[in-house]
Order: sequence, then C-alpha cells, then structure tokens
Amino acid sequence: GAIPEYRLPQYEIDKDLAVLEGLGVEVRYGQTAGRDFTLDDLRTEGYERVFVAVGAQLPKYLGFDGEDADGVLDALTFLRSVREHDPVPIGSRVGVIGAGDTAMDCARSALRVGADEVTIIYRRSTDQMPADPEEIHGCLEEGVRIEEHANPAAYHVEDGTLAGLVVTRTEYRGDRDSSGRKIPHDVPDSEFEIPLDTLILAISQHSLL
Repeated sequence: GAIPEYRLPQYEIDKDLAVLEGLGVEVRYGQTAGRDFTLDDLRTEGYERVFVAVGAQLPKYLGFDGEDADGVLDALTFLRSVREHDPVPIGSRVGVIGAGDTAMDCARSALRVGADEVTIIYRRSTDQMPADPEEIHGCLEEGVRIEEHANPAAYHVEDGTLAGLVVTRTEYRGDRDSSGRKIPHDVPDSEFEIPLDTLILAISQHSLL
C-alpha cells in the first residue's frame, strides 16, 4: 500500500495475488478487525489458527511543539496517498527526515508529484545512511539534496502552518555507538533554518502489538 509504483508496479502485485488465489486463498477486501469481524468470529467460522501480519503502521514523531501543524506528514500517510494517485498537497519545498529506504521513497516520490526542491535532512553523513546505496544514488541522480550533519531542533510554524525546520549542525568526535556507527554531536551555536512547505517524517514506525 505504500511502496512507490516506480519500484513495485501494480501488475507485479496482481501477479502475486493471482498465484495465491489460484492456490485457493480467499481474500476479503475492505474488512477492518474489530469492526467487521472479531477473533471470536473467525474461530466460530472454524479457523483454528489466526496469524496477525499487520506490520508496523504507526508513525514515530520528533516530539517538538508544532508537530500538528499543516505541512508536517508521516511517511506512510504520504506514500499511501501517492500510491492511491491522490497525493497530499506538498508545495514546492519538501524536507524528509530519515535515512532509510522509506526516506528515499518519500524524497523521490515528492519529486514525482511536483515538488521543486527536495532535501533529505540527516544528522550523520551520507556514508552512514542505512538505505540501500542504489536508492541513495537514485535520489542524488534525480536531484534530491542531502543536508548532512543536520540534527532537527525545532519546527518553525506560522499561523498553524509549517514554515521551516530549525536544525543544529553536528560533527563526529571519534566515538562510536554499540553497533559501531559514528556518534554525531551537536555543534554549539550552529543552529540554522531550512525553509519548507512540507516536512515528511520517515523516522521509523511501530506497532500497537
């Protein structure tokens, strides 16, 4: 539902579904658990085992004041809207916080739905990004800018609408975390603002379960 169509065309999904349906799998569309059915309902129908595979669909946020402002989006909401051919209006200048494949999907999708300037904002350097190198290369080839060593500090909101993101410049000082990654440290008195119409948060998701 959220993977961009340029990476996963609809006909590929249809092919996979056709295989499942050919094997006898029944797909019930438009069903919401707890509203249209319950686990007890499924057991009453004779299902002995229920496997829950809903994924991590709830977005994580930065926790700054102004997070509810117009122009602040989570990655999955944006990507779903693009996939459904009804993209959320994003304006001309778009920022993406994150460094994984989802962030790359957001950045490249933003260009495809009309953004003039797209900037990925990352507190480390590009070589430390966990995204697939091919995805990072694709972003750069298409004109996405990467603002390295920039740690989000605050939203700039005017009349309930996002106007920019205040960030602090970071630097490496030689130490590493438990996984071996370089630790970025804020540089004192280095704050600056990136003007934005939309900020997309691609900083991971979590689940209720």
